[in-house]
Amino acid sequence: MSSPHHSPVSVLIHPSQFPGAIEASLRESLRTREMNHKFHYDTPKQTQSWLRIHEAFSPARTDPACLQIYEQAFADTAARLQGARAIEIVSLGCGGGQKDAQFLRQLAASFPEARLRYVPVDVSSGLALTARAAAIEAGLAAEDTTPVVIDLAEAGDWMTSLGTALDPGSRRAVCFFGMLPNFVPESVLPSLASLLRPDDLLLLSANLAPGTDYATGVQQIMPLYDNLPTRDWLWSVLQDLGIERADGRMDFSIAQPTETSTLLRVESRVTFLRDCHIAFAGRQYDYATGEAFRLFFSYRHTPERLRTLLAGYRIQVAAYWTNPSGEEGVFACQK
Repeated sequence: MSSPHHSPVSVLIHPSQFPGAIEASLRESLRTREMNHKFHYDTPKQTQSWLRIHEAFSPARTDPACLQIYEQAFADTAARLQGARAIEIVSLGCGGGQKDAQFLRQLAASFPEARLRYVPVDVSSGLALTARAAAIEAGLAAEDTTPVVIDLAEAGDWMTSLGTALDPGSRRAVCFFGMLPNFVPESVLPSLASLLRPDDLLLLSANLAPGTDYATGVQQIMPLYDNLPTRDWLWSVLQDLGIERADGRMDFSIAQPTETSTLLRVESRVTFLRDCHIAFAGRQYDYATGEAFRLFFSYRHTPERLRTLLAGYRIQVAAYWTNPSGEEGVFACQK
């Protein structure tokens, strides 16, 4: 019998990740000078670079106390699923799937007779398959995983977009780990809310600003972003398009609140030190000396801000856990 790791795998690819849609997204990024985050995970090299950065800098990987808050969240969610005979975990932006695998182990221990399904969803096929492999290592049957490759930012109605991958007869827990920071909340929360059925459970994580002073807390976490591995990872998308490191200067900064949002976010921008040009899909994009190109942003929340934000979309926080440093929180929610 062949190993599940060496057998063909069926992966659902949403039209938002068809070649024409990817080309259109990159053209828009080059035109607006604001890189779509998905292009930082576009190649196997970028995917592996991100996984290494996650292992080195994410509190979820480096802080044992942070691992414990996920364990607490998973145990709490398992208790809320009591009586379920079929449980489906839908992980939006699954990444490498380490947290999902931990969750699946908890559910397998709590519900030994229940059927477990896993739907790893990511913009990167490499990450969706990595998460699938992690779930199988955790004991899930290969036939009970359905990887989906999709650009959630472009997918519109998520229930419709993911419909063929979902089991309507299962109790469902939706995981939204590490995703909230990289979306403008008003652009993603309506889609997330529309995906949730009344009895669905939602587990989401948020990068938090530690301490009692919001602005000071955001400043404190800057080294998690402004470091050499992260700079190399972010630069690679421009290098693949022909922009060399000597062509620009990368800076990290904190973007201030706007009229529509009280949230702070960390941003990475490249300022061109010379006139540069990118040729792509039959067009040339010109960048003059001194112009800036935003490569990345990440919002920082506080529990109170996040609770208020979610309430605006009829998502209620039932419980939450934060690590002692106050840099990461896991929130158990329901619509």
